[in-house]
Amino acid sequence: MRWNKTLAVGAALVLSTACGGVDDQEAVASLPDFAGTSLEINTSALAQDGAALVAQDLMQVEASLDGQGAAMLEGARLEVKALNDTLRQVLVPIADLAKQSANEQPGEVLVYGPTDRANATFTLSIREGTGGRYQWKLEARPLNSKDDVAYKLIAAGALKRSGDAHRGRGTLAISLDNLKAVAPAYAGQGKLMMSFAHFGKGSKSLAYRLASFTPNPATHEAVTGAFVGHKIEATGVTRVRVLGPYNLPGTATSAKEKVLSSVRHIPGSGGRVDVRAWGGDIAANTYYVGSACWDSQEKEVYRVLLQCSDSSRPENCTEVAGSRVGSSQACPAVELRGDVTPPEGTGDAVTPEPGNPGAPDDVPTDVTPDF
Repeated sequence: MRWNKTLAVGAALVLSTACGGVDDQEAVASLPDFAGTSLEINTSALAQDGAALVAQDLMQVEASLDGQGAAMLEGARLEVKALNDTLRQVLVPIADLAKQSANEQPGEVLVYGPTDRANATFTLSIREGTGGRYQWKLEARPLNSKDDVAYKLIAAGALKRSGDAHRGRGTLAISLDNLKAVAPAYAGQGKLMMSFAHFGKGSKSLAYRLASFTPNPATHEAVTGAFVGHKIEATGVTRVRVLGPYNLPGTATSAKEKVLSSVRHIPGSGGRVDVRAWGGDIAANTYYVGSACWDSQEKEVYRVLLQCSDSSRPENCTEVAGSRVGSSQACPAVELRGDVTPPEGTGDAVTPEPGNPGAPDDVPTDVTPDF
């Protein structure tokens, strides 16, 4: 049951009682939104980054990047685009369903829909769990299917608000495999699980686990690993750490290396990326580390790539011939200068990046509803 937010408090209380105590407004306000769950690098470069607008088509392939930015930045940005597009595939139907009137089902569960969209028939269910933590699930079945055809779980999550609508601590998990099962034309595959925490209106800390994840295997190699990111409201500073395959500049052929990238961006100044890479053209028992930075227009002003053995420290590595561009002193801010500082590990850790506003809760291990 929905009601106009301008109704008097007394009327709202009567309606709330009629709905068995389920607060429809609070339930809808406890759903996730795109701004609170999407990764961001440079929000001033929307055509490239695409992290701020739900309505924007974020599906990209490598050929669509303009090639003017730092190559290491664009490699990381491909992974950000793929993740954000998948979030949009789920959050847009949720937002549309939540605009409808709800039907209350046994167990004080609010159900929105069913509603036909271009590729499937969707329903959204929400209930209040313990401690004011609202739980939800998005389900779908094939378009124009019979009533007895079972729904499949597309996404599930929970959120305990801490002030503004859609802000607090929560989780979200998506099964692209189930969406493809009910809508065969959908190209995505794999699973995406995440945890998020918000601090005030604009600061956020995000952690994701990807399992054989790709929005389209024809254009984007599947990724299994962890992504993390955060944004600071007061400064607009962002950091992300992502894992993905792309061809590092300075390697022998176009073969794709597996690259773990740590990216930071300062609005009005520019940014920096540090990478650790293996596979592709890189010999066994060897890895590459490197850094690059760019100005406020994303023009690359510094880049270097080093070859290391398994036992080497970056300061003892060998510079890859022809990889150096400029000097780290050309980086546009003091905090963007300095030695190569590659991210640790092989991309399966959800430890937050330095400077985060706080860590989110544990990331779900699978796509399962709480009810």
